[in-house]
Amino acid sequence: MGGIAGIIRFDGQAVAETDRLNIVNLLKHRGEVTTQVVDSGVLMAFGGAIQESSAAPTYAAVDADVFENATAEPPFTTNYAQTGPASFNELNADFAVALWDSQRQALICARDILGVKPLYYVHQPNRFFAFASEIKALLILQEVSVRPNEHKFREFLTWVTAYVPYSAETFYETIYSILPGHYLQVDSQGLRVNSYWRIDFNHFNSLNRPEDYSSLFNTYFTNAIDRRIDGKKLVGSHLSGGLDSSSVSAVAQSLLAKHQRPPLHTFNIDTGLASTDESEYVRALVDKWHPQHHTVNPVADVLESILRINSIFDRPDQFIIPSSFHLSVSLKAQQIGCDILLTGHDGDSVIATGFDWLDTLLDTSDWVALEEASRQYIDLRRPSGAIASGLANDPQFEKYVLSLLGSSLKNRLGEQSLTHFLGSLYKQKQIFNLSSANIISYCAGRIRQKLASRSQFDNAFNEDFKQRTARRTTVSTEPLTTALTQGQPVPAKQILNTTNVICNEQLNHIGAYYGHSYSFPFFDKNVVELGLATPLSICFDNGRGRGLIRNGLETLLPSAILSRFTKANFVEYSTLSAQQLYIATHEQFSSPGHPIWGVINPAIFAKIVSLVFSPKMPIYRKTRYNWLLSRIIYLALWMGTVPKQGYPKN
Repeated sequence: MGGIAGIIRFDGQAVAETDRLNIVNLLKHRGEVTTQVVDSGVLMAFGGAIQESSAAPTYAAVDADVFENATAEPPFTTNYAQTGPASFNELNADFAVALWDSQRQALICARDILGVKPLYYVHQPNRFFAFASEIKALLILQEVSVRPNEHKFREFLTWVTAYVPYSAETFYETIYSILPGHYLQVDSQGLRVNSYWRIDFNHFNSLNRPEDYSSLFNTYFTNAIDRRIDGKKLVGSHLSGGLDSSSVSAVAQSLLAKHQRPPLHTFNIDTGLASTDESEYVRALVDKWHPQHHTVNPVADVLESILRINSIFDRPDQFIIPSSFHLSVSLKAQQIGCDILLTGHDGDSVIATGFDWLDTLLDTSDWVALEEASRQYIDLRRPSGAIASGLANDPQFEKYVLSLLGSSLKNRLGEQSLTHFLGSLYKQKQIFNLSSANIISYCAGRIRQKLASRSQFDNAFNEDFKQRTARRTTVSTEPLTTALTQGQPVPAKQILNTTNVICNEQLNHIGAYYGHSYSFPFFDKNVVELGLATPLSICFDNGRGRGLIRNGLETLLPSAILSRFTKANFVEYSTLSAQQLYIATHEQFSSPGHPIWGVINPAIFAKIVSLVFSPKMPIYRKTRYNWLLSRIIYLALWMGTVPKQGYPKN
């Protein structure tokens, strides 16, 4: 836990005592407050101390978990005095910091590279600048008006298939978020935002062999967990049975046992559905490492869970599955007394599968290597006892190769003549010994998919809402991810994006509310930068994928998990959850006067509801509609509470 807040005035007025007391009251669950009065303002740290530099007149309100010892004390003010904002890049830490530079009469706010620690602000030029770890502490200020940001609704309710950059905008007009990997400097002259995250990829030049990369991953990942659990009384961990959560749990329990500390508490969520049952893999990890394991069920009252998230998080729920799913773990961890919960959240974006290696081989026309890699991939995923590929007319191999070739040929069709296109297709047919029947079958399948996709929709907005929320330019992480990606095998936008950062923020708020911190070992700065630097061929690992984990943690993970290539399918559960959510809530926003209908077209909404409830529609096709229905309801419930929250209006 922990948090920060503060107000700096540029108009010569004193900070209102009412504002300060209201902030303290709203953030008291994050820890005991320490206050520092500075020029024209006040800094507050919850659950921590205000840092002060002996070398220069600087003070810092800090919410930070620092994971390396090679820093001066106190790290933020001392390092800033030496190298300025560039010092933030020297830290391997989850942090949110607001630093007052008395000499420059400027406030510098910064946030860790993946936004594990949230930090929001409001700026009224020539008047004041206020910041806080939670939005509610800014909405309570006397000079702040509460106005929902409809442009954020558009992002929130649009189904996309590409990574969306994290934007500084929030669900409230005039309230903004510090961008991960960035710092903000504000003074009486104005406000400026710059990125500080730089990666020296030369650091990895000495790594030549696959085992060099996997060995370094083992070191970085073990250190990441060791530093996160250092000093914690009781450690908990999510354990779904997947490769990421199992890696976190195995390393954590091995470290706790090594230091003769109380065992790890692992938490698995049982939905009661066979499609989500991963108990076989959970049991394999538990049998190997013997943590204190707990199986929990989603909180029964889905509506109460959503309303609680609205209150805790100051905005609609971000998960496709209602947070009754996630709150169950935090409730159990609170009962046990865990002060930290480790999670493997989105480890597969940091430590990539490497399957993009096949696209690289395709782009370079390395047909021999592509055929070998494709056969490696398919052979590992055949049912036990099945005959390995290599024979002519292998349907599974041909289907996979056609999926690779088809996307490439489609993309290149507009770049070349039809004669050249057909020649390429014939050449690849010969190279991979593809049957004409399978090619025709594949093309027919693609046509059917194309026709089916025409009836799909990615939002339910009414025309008036579309017109009044025309897309506008926002300050976002896109320039940073573009710069970090240049020349690297793994795109940074795969890691630093809206989905990841806002999930980090939501879990941070949930943890603070229930009395424990959420921590993400895969988002450790060293682990992230190694993941970005690892060649795709090493990640591919002869068809296994996730080579850094499978090789780096080979002695720690059970064989059942090391050889696992599947994931649980939560579409059925998300369908049932969306149906349950609609039944429990629709009366609350069914009135034609509810503000949600100023955003959503009732006819399209009714169509989404019918698709989610339709027994004729295959479950696998319902993902986007479950997502749309759940999020529309999240927003409707949130919109219904905003006027009732009691925030002062101007």
